[in-house]
Amino acid sequence: MEPAPLTQKEKKELRGIAQRLKPHLSVGRNGLTDTVLKEVDLALTKNGLIKIRFEVEKELIKAHCCEIPEKTGSTLIGQVGKTASFFREMPATEVID
Repeated sequence: MEPAPLTQKEKKELRGIAQRLKPHLSVGRNGLTDTVLKEVDLALTKNGLIKIRFEVEKELIKAHCCEIPEKTGSTLIGQVGKTASFFREMPATEVID
């Protein structure tokens, strides 16, 4: 499912919020394994906006920042240095009467 495109204003607001977040996970030399992608997916489901720290070379960071949205249905909000922020709409919770 393709995420709804965010406006520049929405992305700017989300970047401001993400700036104060601590990284949810760290991606190391093993790259984007299935386990890491599951953790990213779980974090996006719980929080909607997450920050990830990469411990790899710049070329790999760019590749990972393209691959994560493809595999998780999220949107890259911004990337500075070795950290990147991703956003995905949180699923609506059902209210039980």
